[in-house]
Amino acid sequence: MRGPAALDLGFLHVILSELGPEIADNPERPRATNAAAQSEYARLAGMSLAELTAAMEPYLPIVRTFVVLGKVVPALREQLIQRIEAGLRAKD
Repeated sequence: MRGPAALDLGFLHVILSELGPEIADNPERPRATNAAAQSEYARLAGMSLAELTAAMEPYLPIVRTFVVLGKVVPALREQLIQRIEAGLRAKD
């Protein structure tokens, strides 16, 4: 799949900060990995973490939809749908 870097980082964010903690033996490990990856990407791209987060935000509903449709973590389906809806409402 080809897309902007913000989309790829959105996938990384959802996997490590929303899905990973649910299945990891230590929920903080995937979150810490996500924070480190985003921080390093922002540094290398010459942007602030806030700018990176803002660039990722529009893609998060798309990423979460892929996760729901792929039935990756069925136990989180309703929670992800709520986040998708909230993300889409934020754009109105």
